[in-house]
Amino acid sequence: MGAGVQIREATESDAVQVAELWTEAYVTLSVGGRSESYRAADFFASARAGEVLVVDAEEGIAGAVVLLGPEAPQRAEAREGEAEIARLAVAATARRGGIGRALVEFCEQRARAAGWRSIALWSRPGQVEAHRLYESLGYRRVPERDSTDATGHRRLVFRRELELGAEQGLPESRPGPDRT
Repeated sequence: MGAGVQIREATESDAVQVAELWTEAYVTLSVGGRSESYRAADFFASARAGEVLVVDAEEGIAGAVVLLGPEAPQRAEAREGEAEIARLAVAATARRGGIGRALVEFCEQRARAAGWRSIALWSRPGQVEAHRLYESLGYRRVPERDSTDATGHRRLVFRRELELGAEQGLPESRPGPDRT
């Protein structure tokens, strides 16, 4: 994981900041896809469906991701038995500092600890920097699973098989207060 990156479970009090970060990443700076700002309700829906993880910085939340287990019906592109990483976002001012890599690696550790054998994720065609990150972490494109969402935008699917074994201990994180 990136040196000095502290990952914790998001709490209710993070809802607005995480929604703002997702809006920055997927609406303001995005290259196709969502046109409406995220709201706290989107955070709460994600938290009910899976695990929202965040990285703090002096100016607020610098990164966030959602890890959805294989049983989560909210997965968009994962198939039976696959976990899914969703809404990976790093603040524009914090990019290229290892936060995105650390969040993905943390999700992989959580997935291994749960005994999940693979993770899928999807990305927009123009998110080339994200594609490079995923491929550097061992994710492979699965073009036969690409799709077009309800808004007419393409989703490119990536997938990684996870090796289970000695690393199956749960990664450490700073637990936040109850998210219910």
